[in-house]
Amino acid sequence: MSGLFSSILDFLGIGAITGVDLLFAGSAIVGTILFVIYFLLVLVGGVADGAMDVMGFDVDLDVGAEGIFHMLTIQGLLSFMMMFGIFGLGVSMSDPDMSSIYAILAGTIAGVCSMWIIGKVFQMMKSLETDGTVKYHEAIGAKGKVYQTIFPGGSGQIQVEFTGALRTVSAVSHDENEKINTGKFIQVIDHIGETLIVKSISVNQPSDSEE
Repeated sequence: MSGLFSSILDFLGIGAITGVDLLFAGSAIVGTILFVIYFLLVLVGGVADGAMDVMGFDVDLDVGAEGIFHMLTIQGLLSFMMMFGIFGLGVSMSDPDMSSIYAILAGTIAGVCSMWIIGKVFQMMKSLETDGTVKYHEAIGAKGKVYQTIFPGGSGQIQVEFTGALRTVSAVSHDENEKINTGKFIQVIDHIGETLIVKSISVNQPSDSEE
């Protein structure tokens, strides 16, 4: 492993560094590699979170929209390692005679700022993902048509407009003995998970809000 690390340092042109600079370089290299891998896994659909759960990690300490613990996530810690190493090494190498304390301080400040920024970015990504989910409770009261016959005691499919789009979703009749044929008009009265509960209506029947 030390041979590989030395090869990476030589490739980057910093093979001659010693002391605390090795700590900065190691933090920058390891943090950058792991952060890039984590980010790529997130992009392919939350694989990273599942992997962390399997390995027993539970480091997402989100305690509210304004909480400091937005930063203490796996991506936040990796970004801290990355920026701590990069800025610390940069400051240290810019003036070899400078005390290591200044380089450590600069790296720490950069790492904390990076954690805050990354936390906000992932928070925004999570909110966008949440906004894109289907909110089935908003279908209650909406009218539509049966797309696939709903058989007694079974389920079918309906087409109904809610959350700003016409959707084809699974549905059951509130009357388990009722058969609602394709093309019949229905109104949504409730939902269980992603399945809507409907009742058949006539074309001229008023909605519940009009009764």
